[in-house]
Amino acid sequence: MVKVSEFLKQTAELHVIDTKYPVPERPEGNHSYRFPINTDLLSDVELEDWMLFLGGWRGYLGYQIAQLDGEYSILSEGFDLLLSSSMAILEKEADKKLLKESVKGLALSEDDELQRLKLRLIEINGSLKILRGRFSLYDSQFETISRLVTRRGQERFKS
Repeated sequence: MVKVSEFLKQTAELHVIDTKYPVPERPEGNHSYRFPINTDLLSDVELEDWMLFLGGWRGYLGYQIAQLDGEYSILSEGFDLLLSSSMAILEKEADKKLLKESVKGLALSEDDELQRLKLRLIEINGSLKILRGRFSLYDSQFETISRLVTRRGQERFKS
């Protein structure tokens, strides 16, 4: 039977992909901000600063999300495979027909590695939810600034 360590090894190999492509560094500067209520009042330089700030964080978070998605994908598939194998063994050894949820709980309770793998999946899933929410925030604010830049450019072109 395949071991949890095999899937952990595969997730470590994902990081080798990073060596083939440029990796964004965490953006520098102020890590808290107040988005302007009325973006129309911003100067062109301020708009540019906002686009750089939000674009930098959006790109960095996109990278972080991709890293966790890859890890989650491998570990999730591994968890499902290991759990199914353990459940099949338990069902085969059982004297009577057991409910699927009971067999699943029994399989998890008997295997510490499987429990740790499940906890890691829960942790990754929680992190992904937070990062995707933050990414959505940066993305919508970036688009707000981008629309204003486009509108100003069109107004200048018309003048």
